[in-house]
Amino acid sequence: MAVIRLPARQDARILGLICSGHFLSHFYFLTLPPLFPFLKEEFGVGYAALGLVMTMVYATSGIAQVPVGFLVDRVGARVFLTAGLVLMALGFGLVGFTSSYPVLLLLMMVAGLGHSVFHPADYAIMSSSLDPSRMGRAFSIHTFAGHLGSALGPVAIIFLATLWSWRAALAIAGSIGIATVFVLATQWSSLHDDAIPRWKKSPAGGSPPSDRRGQDGLRMLLSKPMLLFFLFFAMTSMTSTGMQSFSVAALVGLHDTPLAVASSALTGYLFASAAGILVGGAISDRTRRHDVVAAVAFILTGLIVLLVATVSLPLVLLVGILALAGLMQGIIRPARDMMVRAVSPKGQTGKVFGFVSAGIALGGALAPLMFGYIMDSGEPQWVFYALAIFMAIAVATVAVPKTRKT
Repeated sequence: MAVIRLPARQDARILGLICSGHFLSHFYFLTLPPLFPFLKEEFGVGYAALGLVMTMVYATSGIAQVPVGFLVDRVGARVFLTAGLVLMALGFGLVGFTSSYPVLLLLMMVAGLGHSVFHPADYAIMSSSLDPSRMGRAFSIHTFAGHLGSALGPVAIIFLATLWSWRAALAIAGSIGIATVFVLATQWSSLHDDAIPRWKKSPAGGSPPSDRRGQDGLRMLLSKPMLLFFLFFAMTSMTSTGMQSFSVAALVGLHDTPLAVASSALTGYLFASAAGILVGGAISDRTRRHDVVAAVAFILTGLIVLLVATVSLPLVLLVGILALAGLMQGIIRPARDMMVRAVSPKGQTGKVFGFVSAGIALGGALAPLMFGYIMDSGEPQWVFYALAIFMAIAVATVAVPKTRKT
C-alpha cells in the first residue's frame, strides 16, 4: 500500500491548530496555583481546600477521558476538540467572576471535563490528517507545545495579575481560549479523523460499523496490549511526577545538596526533557523500533537515578547527569505515542489514547501520596529507588510483544 505524502505546509497548518489547543490545555492547568495566596484570602479557605480544587480538575479529566474517547470515535474529534477548549476557557475564565467556593469547585469540574477531550481528539486528528512519514515529529511537537504551556502559564498569569488583578488575569486567559475557538472553527475543513458515522451501513447491509466498534471497544481496551500501555503510561507519569515534585527535597535530605544546586539540577532536567521531546520526534520518524528507543532511554535513566541515590556526586556533575536523564525522558514521549498509534485499530484512535492517557491521571494522583510518605519516613534515597523501580516496570511493559488489533 502506497504512503500518501501530504504537503509540509498543510501539515504545519493542521499541527499549528492542534498544538494551540494543547498549549492552552496545559497553560490553564497552571494558572490557579500561582494565584493561591489571592484565592485563599478571597474565598476564605485554606490551602487544603485549594488543593481539592486542583484535584477536581485532575479527577474529572481522568474519569472522563475513556468515555470521551468512545464518543470521539463515534461522533468525530472536531466537535469535541472545540467543545473541550470552550469548557476549559469558561471554567478557568469565570473563576474571575465568582467569590463562592462551591461555584469554584463546579467550575473546575467543567474545566476538567473540557481537558479530557484533548488527548483522544488530538491524536485521532493527527493520526488521520498528517503525513505518516512526519508523524513522530508531529507527536513530539504536540507534546512540546503542552510542556511550553505548562512553563508559560504561571509566568503569564502572575504578569497579568500584577498589571491589573487576579480576576482580570483569569478573565483575559479565558478570553484567549474563546478567541482560539473561533480560529479553530474556521479551519474545520482541514481537520480529519477516522470516525465512522452511526448511520453509515456496512456493505452487506448488517449493523453499522460504528455499532460493532462500540460493542467491541471495551473488549479491545481490556486486551493485553492496551492494559500494558495503560501501565506504561501510569509508570511514566509516576516517574515524571516523582522527579518533578520530590527530587529536590530528596537530594537535600540525602546528600545535603544545597537547595540552589538541587533546584538547578531539576531545572536542567526539565529543560533537557523538553529538548528531548523534539529529538525523540526526529528519532521516531527514522525507526520503527520505538519499543527499543523507549527501553534504552528508560534503562539509561534508571541507571542515572540509581547512581544519584547511592553516590554523592560533585555538584556540577549532578546537574549534568540529571540533564542527561531529562533528555532521555523527553525522547521517550514520541516513541510512546508512536507505539500506541501502531496498535490502535482504525476508527478507534480516540478511545485508545483516552484509555492509556487515563493512566497518566492515575499515576499523577498516586505518585505524590507515595513519594510524600517516603519523605515523611525519612528515607529520601527511596525516592530514587522507587523511580528506578517504576522505570524497570515500564521497560518490562514495552518488552512484551504486542499485536496490532484489527
